[in-house]
Amino acid sequence: MKTKSTALYRKLIHEAWTLTWKRKMLWFFGIFAAIISTGGVMDVGLASIKKVKSGGSLVNQLLNSSFIGYELFAQYIRQIHLLGTERALWMIVILTLIAIALVVMAVTSQGALILGAKSKNAPKPYPLRKQALTHFWDLFILAAITKILTGVLILLMTLPLVLLFVENSQENVWIFFVLMALFLPVVIIVNIVSMFALIDIVYNNHKPLHAIEHGIHLFRRQWLASFEYGLILFFLVFCAGFGLLGLIALSSIPYAILYTISVLSGVELFFIATNVIFALGLMLIVLIFGGASVTFQYTAWYTFYKRAMHKTHGKMHFSKYFRIFWK
Repeated sequence: MKTKSTALYRKLIHEAWTLTWKRKMLWFFGIFAAIISTGGVMDVGLASIKKVKSGGSLVNQLLNSSFIGYELFAQYIRQIHLLGTERALWMIVILTLIAIALVVMAVTSQGALILGAKSKNAPKPYPLRKQALTHFWDLFILAAITKILTGVLILLMTLPLVLLFVENSQENVWIFFVLMALFLPVVIIVNIVSMFALIDIVYNNHKPLHAIEHGIHLFRRQWLASFEYGLILFFLVFCAGFGLLGLIALSSIPYAILYTISVLSGVELFFIATNVIFALGLMLIVLIFGGASVTFQYTAWYTFYKRAMHKTHGKMHFSKYFRIFWK
């Protein structure tokens, strides 16, 4: 019996949300995993458009014999010179170590999220992190390949802007939009395949190239369903974002009252405490939301992958539209 795609997606998303809610410990890993990927694939497309826009501004500045951030960059150079060579080197070493630590945490957290979703029982943080570390280099190589491919595609989308800055003609505008229409879906496809490959590395203990090949094969079989599912996840998280804004707006009401009282009272300690507590509370809310939403998206893709790999259900096309038009 064939399952309707909407009912199937609802089932997969419900399973993902149930796991996300029951295993709140994974939210911590979700915060760090977001450094590399939020788990969303449609938002990658929006981020790519923003990067193309930024790249266009950079091209415009370069053509005008300057570039964005030139003055700020010069100020940093002056500050480093004032610090002295030894202090500057120490600062660079410390920043490099922090960056390496964040990358290790981010890559490990990606593996931990999949392992946490895969586990039959609620996992413990330390064994989960230890197990995720065994996949570190494979996940790191996959993340590097994904970032490089995405960067190259964004660069290819940005280059046509040079034509627009040199000659703002209708033909060049058409060339730009045609290339955007071609490359933007490719960026999304790269990130969908990357998500499948990431899960495959952790789930089947495959090497990066084997996992990518497997991810491509899975995408070819369920390409329309992958886009539909990714779009549904995007809108769910987008709507949840509005809920977050509403929560922040509600929390600002007591803050506004306490802020007014602190100003009128003239007590400096009360004023500082009010602002610090609100800032920390706001940061905590954003981190919790970020960790939960990232965990949910990774888990949702895991449930999709698991269904697609099923010996019976995986052979059928998930998308109702695919079954109608491509019988």
